[in-house]
Amino acid sequence: MVIALVIVFVISLSLSFIEDRMIKRDKILSYAIIGFILICIAGSRSIYDTPDSMEYEQMYYRSGGGSLRELADEPTFRFFSLTLRDLGLGINALFFLYAMISVPLHLWSFWKMSKLPLLTLVVYLSYYFQMHDLVQMRCSVASALFLFSIYFYGENKKWYSFACIVIGTLFHYSAVMGLLIFLLNNKEWNYWQRWTAYLLVPVGLIVYYSGVDISYLVPAGLGGNKLDAYRRLKETGIEDDLAGWDLKGNAVIWMNVGLYYGTIIYRNTLSVYCKNIHFYIKILALAFGCLFFLHNISAVLASRLCDYFEVISIILWTVAVYAFYPIIAGKVLINIASTLRFVLSMLFYAMALLTM
Repeated sequence: MVIALVIVFVISLSLSFIEDRMIKRDKILSYAIIGFILICIAGSRSIYDTPDSMEYEQMYYRSGGGSLRELADEPTFRFFSLTLRDLGLGINALFFLYAMISVPLHLWSFWKMSKLPLLTLVVYLSYYFQMHDLVQMRCSVASALFLFSIYFYGENKKWYSFACIVIGTLFHYSAVMGLLIFLLNNKEWNYWQRWTAYLLVPVGLIVYYSGVDISYLVPAGLGGNKLDAYRRLKETGIEDDLAGWDLKGNAVIWMNVGLYYGTIIYRNTLSVYCKNIHFYIKILALAFGCLFFLHNISAVLASRLCDYFEVISIILWTVAVYAFYPIIAGKVLINIASTLRFVLSMLFYAMALLTM
């Protein structure tokens, strides 16, 4: 699996440098072949190849048993599991099914949202394919639908945008938070909004490392039992085992912080090539807001919401190429960053598998 993924990444990386000169037919053919290979990689993996796969196998075989834990599984997961098991199929059938939904949706959204879809594919392969399609496959479908929601919202088709989020919620409940994009717009910031955007990360880091739990600002009873549950998880230490990669060692987050400030500085230049650049930057700001300000309430919640909103960085990394002249210089830098993310992702999985 690892060798196949490395080969696909290198091929996509090479094609991204020449996609401007490729005719549409060749670009579509390359896109389709790579997509098919990615489906095969995600679908044929062993439960010992990636983190969470063993847990998915347990969830697959307990579906329909009526256990309390099963109630937390999304309706699509239960339906797919029961249907495939009735057909006498094993866990890899479920892996293939999710991959056949997620990968084409991702690639289709890149084609819609990016002028350089092969470069966008490289960014996707560098981290998000491993994190979602090979690990959190339910989140993967929700994230792909969230990208479509962003696309439709930018095209002023808000009912389509709303529908994508609702459908995404059937695949992963956290997708309901995507409705927050309806509070955003594509307008330029005023003076105070601009300074708020600049100070978001430094202020957020102070809150993150201070241990301040801002949930106590919520009036009693308004948060329901959810806030109390998160606090109990933190007090018992259970949440620490689920929280994921620590911020200090998360190079992907820090690279996206650099992307965030870079796109803010060059937003007027980038707006020539991406009409919704202000909207996309605000979604990335929302991701950082969730990560920094919700961490002391629940590290798991903060991390999951950050990953969900941060999927817009796939598009922003591609758009960032237009901040450089000539464009080839931008492609070199973006691909170097993608290669670094890819190597770090591989190392992360190697360490995760050693602890399984």
